[in-house]
Amino acid sequence: MQATGKMELAQSKSFTACTSHFIHVNGIPTKVIKVDGQSTGIGNGGVRGCMERYTSNVIFLIIPGNPGIPDFYELFMETIFKASNCQVPVWAIGHAGHVEPPKDLTINNKERMLEAYSLDDQIQHKAAFISEHIPADKKLILIGHSIGCYIILELMKAIPTLPVLKALQLFPAIERMWGTPNGSVMAPLTIYCRWIAFTATYLANYLSDYVKSRLVNWYFRNSKVPKCAIQGALNVFNPYVMNSAVYMASTEMKEVLDLDVENVKNHLSKLLFYYGTSDGWCPLDFYHNAKALFPEGDLRLCKHGMEHAFVLESSELMGDLVWNWMKEEIAVNNNKLDVLN
Repeated sequence: MQATGKMELAQSKSFTACTSHFIHVNGIPTKVIKVDGQSTGIGNGGVRGCMERYTSNVIFLIIPGNPGIPDFYELFMETIFKASNCQVPVWAIGHAGHVEPPKDLTINNKERMLEAYSLDDQIQHKAAFISEHIPADKKLILIGHSIGCYIILELMKAIPTLPVLKALQLFPAIERMWGTPNGSVMAPLTIYCRWIAFTATYLANYLSDYVKSRLVNWYFRNSKVPKCAIQGALNVFNPYVMNSAVYMASTEMKEVLDLDVENVKNHLSKLLFYYGTSDGWCPLDFYHNAKALFPEGDLRLCKHGMEHAFVLESSELMGDLVWNWMKEEIAVNNNKLDVLN
């Protein structure tokens, strides 16, 4: 089957913006953001019911970097959904402990959102989410970003039956994190000076919401950062969110060591790697080494000058790339070419 002509958005399709839900995963209240054209607002209900009404056989699921705040990915998600002709739902799951709970949120175990969770805890958290909230008849296109790529590889190794159609590894932080340019600076800080970050954010949390917003906007004053990223960044003023993110980072430095070559080889046909040209968490030599190790693999080098944190300025470009990579595979899986027309 082949596409006939350039893909255009269907004007008859209405588009619904991202909607947020808080659900329990391993007993931890967890933020899930969805773009599927069917959701309605923030709520405490599960997400499975909406998915079961959807006709697509595929769902994009984003596993974020660190901090794992799904709000950062909203524009990226909207771009993919619109490019799919509003047919393929896109979800993003936040990391445990990385999202400040809304003050008016009523949900059991709310205090568990304020605990610190390790990298292994986050892997178990994502495994539980997929098991509990993804219907068995759906295929997943997993999109990992930074440490989210490592989490995906560990999930694929631990759960051979994971319903993965494809796993995209965007700016992958999957090896020797302590030895990277950024890691060599951040590792001692995250491991030995975590209390500094907690204390600073504890004091900053007393600032008014207006002042916090002004500070975030000032920090990004020279960048074209989308509103969703500004909103997401406000979470780091919560000392417990900061503590959880820094604690997770400290465990990353200790646990993400040599590349798991055997695991990558075992799943190579389902993996697509996308490396940056100036990435402080994944230097260019990591890309060249991987190309040598996996000559049959799908490893791509960014030609657009995107930064590691692509969600800050390149969400739409990255979303378009992801859709163009995946649209034919999705069409074949769904046995139709509607998403290509």
